[in-house]
Amino acid sequence: MRLTGVILARELAELRRAPLLLLSMASLPATLVGVPLVTVWYLVERVSPVALVFLEELYGLDGGAPAQVVAEAAALNWLPIFLVMPVFLPILVAAQAIGGERERHTLEPLLATPAPMVAIVLGKSLAAVVPAVLITWASAAVFVGGLDLLVYARAGVLPLPDVVWVFAVVVLAPLLALFGNTLAVLISARVSDPRAAQNLAAMSVVPLVGLLVAQLTGKVLLGLPFYLGLAAALVAVDLALIGLTVWLVDREQLLVR
Repeated sequence: MRLTGVILARELAELRRAPLLLLSMASLPATLVGVPLVTVWYLVERVSPVALVFLEELYGLDGGAPAQVVAEAAALNWLPIFLVMPVFLPILVAAQAIGGERERHTLEPLLATPAPMVAIVLGKSLAAVVPAVLITWASAAVFVGGLDLLVYARAGVLPLPDVVWVFAVVVLAPLLALFGNTLAVLISARVSDPRAAQNLAAMSVVPLVGLLVAQLTGKVLLGLPFYLGLAAALVAVDLALIGLTVWLVDREQLLVR
């Protein structure tokens, strides 16, 4: 664990010296929080009775004040795309963890140390997962607080956080962050170009975007049972990816390549 901590500190120091990477990590949560809040604010001021009835019927809402209906529909629809954040943020860091260091010739000295490969992979993974989870939690707190302020001022109720949002942010976000990180580390260990590794790993967010589109059309309503099943599947997938990564990431092959 001591070696893992040393590698983690090294990776975090490298991250602080990459302002463009930090800026790109900040731009996604700013967009995913700002866009829905501005949209909800606009809609609660201008939504028509016909649109309210449509939202209630499409998403099975119980009704209430216009601001409450709009906010509940927004919270329901925005959760799948909000969960893109903990997948995508670790990819930005983890794809550079091996491929980027190979390009800068800083990986060879690390691999030449007696540190076991498990400690190296774990230290690099924590350096990507921990910031991503913390950013996701902070963004969720801002989103929930902003939405509640908008609704409470007009309807006197606080729609969030509900059980689904708490479970998704507290449980699913770390599992998704671990998934995105491990996938990116695995791909970057097999692909020499870190940008190609990022692009390949980023394809993993497509199913989440597809779920958002399906829910927007009213074809699928994603509730707590779905997210519980997703969490169980992610536990199995994460464990499999971790084992595969430790098995395939070979010290001698990385040094030769």
